[in-house]
Amino acid sequence: MSPEERAKVFKALADPRRVAIVEQLARGSECGTILAESLGISIALLSHHWEILVQAGILKKERKGQLRFCSLDHERLRQAMTMGGPSEAAKAPSDGAAPGKRRKAPTRRRSPAR
Repeated sequence: MSPEERAKVFKALADPRRVAIVEQLARGSECGTILAESLGISIALLSHHWEILVQAGILKKERKGQLRFCSLDHERLRQAMTMGGPSEAAKAPSDGAAPGKRRKAPTRRRSPAR
């Protein structure tokens, strides 16, 4: 996941209501009407927050008849939270240095005195 994608996820989670939505959906897929009721917000406000979370790739929406269900994309959220951890370290390009070791800075040579 690129830093820009990760930033989009964190920006979407910067609102306490959206965090509450994600926490609720971590337990399983939920109908919008029931979710709005349980959070004490209107369906219009829930829809607004849903769109931001969907655009960030955190949620997936699905329509079943008249109802809209939303579920959490656990994998995308996990990728954002790893912050370049073990699962992403394997994907990162190597600069030739051993993992966990700093590369030695090049030494500066002095020019001969004139």
